[in-house]
Amino acid sequence: MYFPKYRLRRLRRNATLRRLVRETRLAKDDLIYPLFAVPGVSVRNPVPSMPGVFQLSVDELVHEALEAKALGIPAILLFGIPEAKDEVGSGAYAQDGIVQRAVQEVKSRVSDLLVITDVCLCEYTSHGHCGVLRGGEVENDATLELLARTALSHARAGADVVAPSDMMDGRVAAIRGALDENGFSQLPIMAYAAKFAAPTRWILPTVTRPCEKSDWTSRKGRISSW
Repeated sequence: MYFPKYRLRRLRRNATLRRLVRETRLAKDDLIYPLFAVPGVSVRNPVPSMPGVFQLSVDELVHEALEAKALGIPAILLFGIPEAKDEVGSGAYAQDGIVQRAVQEVKSRVSDLLVITDVCLCEYTSHGHCGVLRGGEVENDATLELLARTALSHARAGADVVAPSDMMDGRVAAIRGALDENGFSQLPIMAYAAKFAAPTRWILPTVTRPCEKSDWTSRKGRISSW
């Protein structure tokens, strides 16, 4: 059926009708609060390009998580900035890594707050890429094992959900396999990163990148490349 018989404005004539047919409703239950953990004590480093956003030491991050819970926000998403970086991002999957410590502290203080963890290597690698570099390119399959180790370490620390943002092919299957084989078959994976832009680059500083990221991140002009 087409215009003039089909008139969509009929359902927009007054506020009551608009509320009745609304498909999307935003509430506090829909919110996830991103938090950025750094080493140290009583650290609140402001991010100049994002007013009101801070890099937080674990003690400060716990206070922020408590406030989020008090406001009715159901979940937080943790990113980490390690003390040191290396070629293979070993801080991402270290048992005492910054995210692992943050998860443990938050869950010990706010057990019913949902804790989601970012699973990626770019914050932890000395070259700033989300995977292992070989010959100037990101090695997809070698990276999968490290991503799986990272997700497993987060699960063991007490994370409720893991969220890979690396854009490697096969990462969800690799992470799912590692979780299932180690007793975490009920732990969800949240695939939230179709990476058209990375505002977290301003919060999670990396160093010089010897190769472009465009060969493994999604392209703006081709949605089907997901």
